[in-house]
Amino acid sequence: MSDLKLTIEIRKPSYAQYKTVRDSISRTLWNRVRDDVLKENNHQCQICGRQDEKKLHAHEVWDYDEDKFFLILKEIQSLCRSCHDLKHIHHVGHRGNGKKTSDYVMRNLKKHFMKVNGCTEKDFIRHYRNQLAKSSPDTEKRSMEDLIELRKRREREEFLNEQDWKFMIGKGIPFTNEIETQLLRKGLLYEGEDHASSLTVE
Repeated sequence: MSDLKLTIEIRKPSYAQYKTVRDSISRTLWNRVRDDVLKENNHQCQICGRQDEKKLHAHEVWDYDEDKFFLILKEIQSLCRSCHDLKHIHHVGHRGNGKKTSDYVMRNLKKHFMKVNGCTEKDFIRHYRNQLAKSSPDTEKRSMEDLIELRKRREREEFLNEQDWKFMIGKGIPFTNEIETQLLRKGLLYEGEDHASSLTVE
């Protein structure tokens, strides 16, 4: 199925791991951003439509410029816990106090995925495995050409991991000026000529 409403994201690129706006600005400002996003979406999950004024999450949607080393925050979505967990499914597997808890959570997430997308368990497994393969290629089942390409990708990834990545904030993100001010003070914001912000550190 190529028209899935809810998709799984195994993990971010290694160079973007643990780099989020949420963790780079003050908790007070992030809470204001989150509240604004939830209010703008009438306290509904943007994927499944569930309405919940207390338990919705704010999910950062990213794009990456690997030539200029930009982490581009495109959007912040209002998501229910189940939809958000599927976006970070590799973290969910480590949640809980044991295998039974983890299996229970995963079963419920699978049911949620199938309900939102109107698909079968077979569709879920196929999508999950496809996403997993993109993240963790099995070298034992690759041709020589694939292994050469994989080595090139890993060398490229090592190079990208060493770069000084900067944040860019996309249009439509609430409290953009406040976010950029805090990022600028930490040296985390791109300040090039093609960036529209005219912020200065006080």
